[in-house]
Amino acid sequence: EGAKQVLALRPVGSPIPGPTPYATWNFSSDEVRLLPGELLGGATIRRLELAGSALQLPKQGAFFQTTALTKDIREKTLEAWLTLSTLEQSGGAAIAIESGNGNVFDAIVFGEQKPRQWTAGSEGFARTQALDVPDEVSEPNMPIHIAIVYSADNTIAIFRNGAPLGAPYQAKNPIPTFVAGDARVLIGKRHTGGGKPWLTGEIRHASLYDRALTQEEIAASFRSQGSSVSQLEILANLNPESLAAHAAAVAEAKQAKAALDALEKLPVSYVGVRVQPPVTRRLTRGDVNSPEEEVAPGALSAFAELESHFGLLPDALEKDRRVKFADWLADDRNPLPARVMVNRVWHLHFGQGLVATPNDFGASGERPSHPELLDWLALQFIESRWSVKALHKWIVQSATYRQRSDFNALAAAVDADNRLLWRFAPRRLEAEAIRDAMLSASGQLNLTLGGPSFRPFSTTEFNATFYTPVDRDEPNFYRRTVYRMNVNSGKDPLLDAFDCPDPSVKTPKRSMTTTPIQALGMMNNSFVQRLASKLAQRSMEDRSFGDSTSEPPDAIGKAYELALGRRPSPEERKRADRAVAERGLASVCWALFNSTEFIYVR
Repeated sequence: EGAKQVLALRPVGSPIPGPTPYATWNFSSDEVRLLPGELLGGATIRRLELAGSALQLPKQGAFFQTTALTKDIREKTLEAWLTLSTLEQSGGAAIAIESGNGNVFDAIVFGEQKPRQWTAGSEGFARTQALDVPDEVSEPNMPIHIAIVYSADNTIAIFRNGAPLGAPYQAKNPIPTFVAGDARVLIGKRHTGGGKPWLTGEIRHASLYDRALTQEEIAASFRSQGSSVSQLEILANLNPESLAAHAAAVAEAKQAKAALDALEKLPVSYVGVRVQPPVTRRLTRGDVNSPEEEVAPGALSAFAELESHFGLLPDALEKDRRVKFADWLADDRNPLPARVMVNRVWHLHFGQGLVATPNDFGASGERPSHPELLDWLALQFIESRWSVKALHKWIVQSATYRQRSDFNALAAAVDADNRLLWRFAPRRLEAEAIRDAMLSASGQLNLTLGGPSFRPFSTTEFNATFYTPVDRDEPNFYRRTVYRMNVNSGKDPLLDAFDCPDPSVKTPKRSMTTTPIQALGMMNNSFVQRLASKLAQRSMEDRSFGDSTSEPPDAIGKAYELALGRRPSPEERKRADRAVAERGLASVCWALFNSTEFIYVR
């Protein structure tokens, strides 16, 4: 009953009539009186749940600007019903009236001179005076009514929720006249050209009166809106029984929150927010400022056997667009996706695709060297239900892939680039594969799946973050290179030497340079030398026979098997025996890592 008594003071269904303003803004097309305007900087209109609309000011720079005044205004009252997004903001205005250039203005400003306090804003604080009043304590998104009265005798009075906020005061400088045809009203902005002039939150109603309202009229205007009652007002009017019930409910809510906070935290998932895309329009000569007719979703019309129009309206839902595009892309009659995928897999195995430009199958790309083979593989790929595993099997079991890499001068004279596949051209491993191969041969490769990346660098903070590459002997650092975190200013020198591309740049076809830095890195890099020692240790521990206190030839053979997949030849074993005797088994393992056979696929 206590709550009913409060609501009865300002019934929602039948607002009390208030004074008539010169101009008012409820932000509905049928409720703008006299001065229309435009939304700027991301300001939007939101329909309220009960009735009416509100101006949303979600960020810095969002505001509403009206057309010019139709009459001169000096004596006046500024008024706004609003909610603040946060109390920690300063210098923004709920409503302001300014001259054409913004050099002169009067405004309802929040937190400019003192945090969390309302003031009458003005240019250079000419008519502004800090009030000795309590700070604003309303919760974010709780509606507040603020009004400022500018009287003809230069008296300025501020009101909050229909009641005086501090005592009226005499302005230091005369109240200016805002001239018709030049001055205008801003909502959500203090004045043009001001520093930090933005208010963030929501304006539910704003008015400009061309006279000074009395205290009674301010109270009547406050009651006339009647759509919100603060929690403090409700609690102040509750009877003892209702207050006790409210206190019990609050205590129960706090207890439930404490129990919730005590629960084990579940993993956090970061997901995107789906936003319905706007209708697409044809742009004249590609100019975003020259939109023409609406365009419905569709695909490439160059494929005659496929319908390029999806049968959707221009404003179709994004999910429907995606489904239609996926169906078009995976259609068995679409020749492009399967050909592109087959070519990329071929490129990974041979170092060069049947089409040498894997990202360009168009007129500006290269023609396929074996068009019938490309078509056959694409057809087999589709008929296998897009099995990448089957595709790999066809390629690596082919006679073309199993060719020797021997050089043939006669063939090279006709086809120096091996486009006709007369041999399997030796192909250097990618930088990441070289690193992973050394880890695998030495038995150090950490095959842990997923999780955060490892960081092969240290950081130093000095006004900025500096990254220094490091080489760590620890399991997390020995994960596959795909889990490496890359920082441009802290690149791995060994990977960089072997043409490891910047992951922020698309690299469909890697460059394969040969430089002295590569040889120096494989000889002197601490990572390579350490893994050579670990390969030697593994070869000693895994040998199948022999005295554990000596270094018999079988340890050398095991090192060859682990690094090159074969036993050493007699001549290789002789050289290895001498190297082991002089410098130890680790030097042999180091030489194996540096061999062409280890780094190149033949």
